[in-house]
Amino acid sequence: MALDLTHALPYLFLWVAFGSAMSRGPRLIGPACMALSLAAAVVVGIVEWAGVAVLALFAAACLAAVRADPPTALRTLAWGVVVILTLALGMNQVPWIHNVLVLDRVFVSASSADFTLYWNYDALFAGVLLYWVFVQPQRNPPWRRALVATASIAVLATVATLAMTVVVGYNAWDPKWPAILGVWIPSNLLITCVFEETVFRGVIQRHAERFLRGRVPAPALVALLAASVAFGVAHIAGGVTYVFLSTLAGIGYGAAYHVTGRVEAGMLVHFLLNLTHLFFFTYPFAA
Repeated sequence: MALDLTHALPYLFLWVAFGSAMSRGPRLIGPACMALSLAAAVVVGIVEWAGVAVLALFAAACLAAVRADPPTALRTLAWGVVVILTLALGMNQVPWIHNVLVLDRVFVSASSADFTLYWNYDALFAGVLLYWVFVQPQRNPPWRRALVATASIAVLATVATLAMTVVVGYNAWDPKWPAILGVWIPSNLLITCVFEETVFRGVIQRHAERFLRGRVPAPALVALLAASVAFGVAHIAGGVTYVFLSTLAGIGYGAAYHVTGRVEAGMLVHFLLNLTHLFFFTYPFAA
């Protein structure tokens, strides 16, 4: 399935929905854009009708999980469905959703392994919905202080993580101007970072910290480390070394969220680290 404006339309509607949720715009804009996105995805063949049913179930479970009035058993069931479908959507395991292949085994540089890129509609839909239901409202720190803190953490996390990738032999120095930027940037920033930071910082770290208050010393630190380890384990397909590197990077993303109280700070640090990786090191890893 090739990427063109028609196939990009479902993603554009989801990005508008995310922007509306992030800016706390009118409440109807987000759901309306998500519905339009789903309709467009059905028309162009990204989502089958069975996939629509799965996404509708996911939305219903998310809304039920945050309600205060349902019986405990119903809320527990709703949370179970949320967890299972978040995993299925994030790992692209729903057979009725067909993500758009935009790069097929390309070489970013001569010293890099080949690279395949999908625009993952399932992960993006899940990320936007989870952000809308579970993340907002967030803290609103002074933007100058938040920007300085985010930039500082981005530098530290990027240097520490990418230096470690070279030390363990995962990457090598490889500066370049990559030809894939046009499709890579929206995929990485607006799909990968939106989904992963919403799940691991906005849901896991945030709710773990709330649960641990009064139960363990330094609940914020424990929650940050737990979310970072979970983030690392989620990358187990890349091997043990990749789990370690992802955990290290996750600590930086979690620190940005903790200091600012904004999931968007984690997204920005995540994206800047990945962008630096793309520009200056073998991508996705050394051949």
